[in-house]
Amino acid sequence: MVQSVITVIVGSLLLCSSVVAGEVVKLDANESRPFLSPSLAKDGMVGEIIHAASAAAGIESQIIYKPLKRMIENDSNNDLGNPMFFMNNQDFSAVVPLAVYHVSLFYYRPKHGHAHEIVSVESLKDHRVGLLSGTLVNRSAFKRAGIVFEESYAHASLFRKLHKGRLDVVIEVDLVGRAFIQDLFPEEVENFGVTRMPQSASPIALNMAVNQPEAAALAARYREGLRKIRESGEYRAILQKYYGEQIPADYEQQLDRFGYIYQEVSQ
Repeated sequence: MVQSVITVIVGSLLLCSSVVAGEVVKLDANESRPFLSPSLAKDGMVGEIIHAASAAAGIESQIIYKPLKRMIENDSNNDLGNPMFFMNNQDFSAVVPLAVYHVSLFYYRPKHGHAHEIVSVESLKDHRVGLLSGTLVNRSAFKRAGIVFEESYAHASLFRKLHKGRLDVVIEVDLVGRAFIQDLFPEEVENFGVTRMPQSASPIALNMAVNQPEAAALAARYREGLRKIRESGEYRAILQKYYGEQIPADYEQQLDRFGYIYQEVSQ
């Protein structure tokens, strides 16, 4: 199934320098609305989670935005994103899952209404498929099926091509795709079809490089801050601001699962 091999990254965020009393932890991020954006209150959904967890843990975090291409090419830093994407080229001393995202197929009904019938890798073969550059971790199944992607470093470019009929399908993080459609084509939102892929849950995590000073202690503080805001209900309130009443039913279960997996990896 498509969902078993698709992994899309929401962006990249770096964390650098050791943390001492009064020091600001600088986090470099790629803008991926609504998860991370300087135009949104408190830097968007993941930004709000980072700031809330930081405050609860007594850490001052600052997010700085940089182009995605620079994030992908730099393999010696601390990243925020799906750990599986970065682990091909980089080892991490600690991984702290902060949020969960899901992947969807997007299509433009007036031109490609039949795209909702795509349910397997093989059914993508005769379609022009758009994907954010550098975000497909496992390409083997697609290569075997003879599927070729058109890639771009710009989310907006993919959706403009979808609207013009130059692409049949765009594979994108669910909330990110919906946000770009709303921004680019506010009067045509209903013309875009969205099929959320089952079993496509993936983590957005703080991935700390092996050369990060005090990484273990810093990771423990972020984990504790995250635990506090989840217990207080602040975390759930942040999710509701962006999902409304459509928070995936297994969201927190998946976050717990990723937290367990990557805490074991970090030890």
